[in-house]
Amino acid sequence: MLRRQFIKTIGTSSILLSVGVISCRKNDRKNKVLILGGTNFVGPSIVQANIDAGNDVTLFNRGITNPGLFPELRLIKGDREKGISCYDSLKSDYWDLVIDVWPEKAQLVEEATESLRDHAGHYIFISSIAVYNDFQEVGLHEESELVDLPDDRSQWYYSEEKLAAEKIIRERFPDNHTILRAGPIKGWRDPAVDLLYWCLRLKEHSEVLAPGSGDDPIQFIDVKDIGRFSSFAFANGISGTFNITGPLSSTLTWRQFLRDVKSHFNSESELIWASEDFLKENKVMSFTDLPLWAPLSEDRGFMQISNQKLINTEFELSPITSTLEDVMQWYNKELPSNIAFGSEEIGIGLTRSKELKCINLIRK
Repeated sequence: MLRRQFIKTIGTSSILLSVGVISCRKNDRKNKVLILGGTNFVGPSIVQANIDAGNDVTLFNRGITNPGLFPELRLIKGDREKGISCYDSLKSDYWDLVIDVWPEKAQLVEEATESLRDHAGHYIFISSIAVYNDFQEVGLHEESELVDLPDDRSQWYYSEEKLAAEKIIRERFPDNHTILRAGPIKGWRDPAVDLLYWCLRLKEHSEVLAPGSGDDPIQFIDVKDIGRFSSFAFANGISGTFNITGPLSSTLTWRQFLRDVKSHFNSESELIWASEDFLKENKVMSFTDLPLWAPLSEDRGFMQISNQKLINTEFELSPITSTLEDVMQWYNKELPSNIAFGSEEIGIGLTRSKELKCINLIRK
């Protein structure tokens, strides 16, 4: 459940046919795109990608979260938490595409799809890899076993809500939907500070405690790739379900990842690798104390989700350096300069004093 909670707070013409192509949309008029949400973390990248694609974008939200974003766009105000009637104002238009950004409750998706099924050409939904049943399985793909969905909705948590929403969308938009099962999302506007932890550590300190042997895998997806793939999929008529994970098409190990971070920031930090046994003995926890580290000994498959179906569409993932740069720029723009990693308030990372204590023990 820890991994699923983290995700919450956080696939040539023949190839395209294999992933489900509707038709390439090429016409002289702008496509009308309705984005449900659009102004928190994932939403702005989706909005910007569709603006960049030349689409006619309308936002539907309460007008409360970051109301200053995208002042040039049409905003239709509505509160999805207030029931199905909130969508009545959207029925006077026909939307070529509706993008549903990150609702945590399937009921919201049920009401939106019921209201818009006759008023929308295509429906894109941002789901999550949390719907998969067993993170011990390496190479989880879009047809892998999913979590059970109890009849009793009081037993539903984040994973079940996402899965139920997916099923509703497939029923209401059977031939014209695209579902994005996102892994850990990082980059611009990221409210988490897990990737930032490693950027700052390697920029600011001469010695940094590194997790395990360096051979464990790490995956994340640039938030801008979520936006770009939503636009790409619609423009190319790609439907179906896709794992949206990265940052590479192949396995990225922690050793290579930290080397990439060091290289990008011209860091001369020495990486002090600590074995799992040492970390356990010294009560250093995966994922929390050492952010984003999910060792193979715990959930072998969590950071080895297959993105082959995504890659087969010829969509190009953002380079790691772009994600790192966005994380640092957002930090410099919006976040406090003295983030207290390891504190109760922040909840992740090691305090510098505990990190140095571990390093000194290893050096003995």
